[in-house]
Amino acid sequence: MIKIRKLSKFIKYQQPLEIDNLDMNKGLIYSVLGHNGSGKSTFLKILYQITNYDKGDIDINGEGFYEDIVHKYFAYNPQQSFFLRGSLKDNFDYLYKYSKNDKLLSRDELNNLIKEFNLNYRLNTDVRKLSGGEKAKAQFIRTLVLNKEFNLFDEPMASMDFKTIKLVEKKLIELKENNKTVILVTHDFSQAKRISDEIIFMENLRFIGKFKNKDFFDKLKQDLF
Repeated sequence: MIKIRKLSKFIKYQQPLEIDNLDMNKGLIYSVLGHNGSGKSTFLKILYQITNYDKGDIDINGEGFYEDIVHKYFAYNPQQSFFLRGSLKDNFDYLYKYSKNDKLLSRDELNNLIKEFNLNYRLNTDVRKLSGGEKAKAQFIRTLVLNKEFNLFDEPMASMDFKTIKLVEKKLIELKENNKTVILVTHDFSQAKRISDEIIFMENLRFIGKFKNKDFFDKLKQDLF
């Protein structure tokens, strides 16, 4: 479980990002919704310790919130994919050669994902020559391979085609079915309605609330936000 209490992050020339009280359980898909600038991506960066926060407390599975705890439990799929120089295969190989994570998916599972996402014919391609959609697929696969309990996705499908989006949604649901937690930042309210158990709604750097899927969309329909 992730527990957040009285969290504040000061942002220059803006009001602080504030999350008063938020719990996230295992085995659920949470969609983080809100307009641009509402703090959604910053929220994920705080959870992955890319960005510091100024006040409050975060606790992961009752073990605190330290670098080792974050690396133990979290995988993070950023908006912008980052790769090492070399081929796509080199980048996947790097994980298995240097990662200290003993829970990585097997090579066979990786190869199956590569085939599912139709990247097998691009393995020997320099990553700099991959399209935006191909890079997004590779980043998503790399996140799955880490096989973590909490999975943070920041707009992972922004540059994907419709067929790939459906495959990604299927994989997110499979994570949930394996009792893993998905925290998905998305602008796609229809997608959130399709696959989410709960909605985290943010506006103007404020956490408005956490809602059951149906409750959120009923309120949205009634224009209560």
